[in-house]
Amino acid sequence: MKAIPLFFIALPLLFLAACSDPQKAPTATNEKVSVHEPGWNVPAAAAFHGKILASKNFDARECRQCHGSQYEGGITNVSCKTCHTSYPHPAGFVGAHSSFIKSVNYNLNSCKSCHGQNYGAVKLDTSCLTCHTKPGGPEACNTCHGNFSGDATDLKTSAPPRGLKGETSPAAPAVGAHQAHLPADKSLVTAACQQCHAVPQNFAAAGHIDADGKAELIFSDTLARLKTEGGARAPNVVYNATANTCAGSYCHGNWGLLKSQSQYAFIYTADKMEGINAAPKWTDSASAACGTCHGNPPAGHQPHDLTRCFVCHAGVIDENGKIVDKTKHINGKVNAFGQEYPMF
Repeated sequence: MKAIPLFFIALPLLFLAACSDPQKAPTATNEKVSVHEPGWNVPAAAAFHGKILASKNFDARECRQCHGSQYEGGITNVSCKTCHTSYPHPAGFVGAHSSFIKSVNYNLNSCKSCHGQNYGAVKLDTSCLTCHTKPGGPEACNTCHGNFSGDATDLKTSAPPRGLKGETSPAAPAVGAHQAHLPADKSLVTAACQQCHAVPQNFAAAGHIDADGKAELIFSDTLARLKTEGGARAPNVVYNATANTCAGSYCHGNWGLLKSQSQYAFIYTADKMEGINAAPKWTDSASAACGTCHGNPPAGHQPHDLTRCFVCHAGVIDENGKIVDKTKHINGKVNAFGQEYPMF
């Protein structure tokens, strides 16, 4: 009568002994299942995934089945992005890759690593030049700022709007009065840009791209710093990034012309004629309206109505007081009686 209970007590022990058989134990508790050939992640191996993808012209769409449409893990929970920052390109990359380019601070070397130094190598069915058809390709100035669809050879096209963050309003410092400062003459635009900025010679030039994403204002030895009053007045131009004002420039009235050095002393009412030395706001075009940089006429000039300026300054201003030739306005020269000569 006692044999049956002993059997039932011994039965679980027999099963436990069988499951604990070291000949049948798992080799590792975290062993992963892989569909890839051995050597998939070994660069020297024939089955290295880089070689496999190269043989398929880098068509990685098949990888999406397991690693997800964005290659961030999918059902495998293994992200391709662990090692690769921009490749494989996720779905929709062509239309939205500008965000990625910004995220890596405009470092295009990863693009070149696959598409070549000229960005023309076709992978799958696309190269960078498929869309970036203008001279300079992805490195054209107007890729990042200005009008992307405009003429890449015209630097005016590269001046905002648009700003680096897509700004289009003149109220945004990235846009401000850029276009108002550019001449219509294409050949003069580079010189106009250099009045305030160091224009980089190429995309990779030192100082072109830095951490803050803002253009430096250097006001080098240019029109903004033009010396007048016989050299005694040397403008010290200052841009206030908080108030967005530009102060102290020749361009906005920091100039003086001495009566003693003028060939037209009769027009003076003081020892010198001078501007107002204004500090217009970069983001407010009204702050640089006519008459805000110098009086109409300037201080020290014989009083005349604005509609009479054209009598002496014909070709610069018309009988309505409107500037008719912008190349003769704020150009570092005096234009009077049909003559043009340097400010003195």
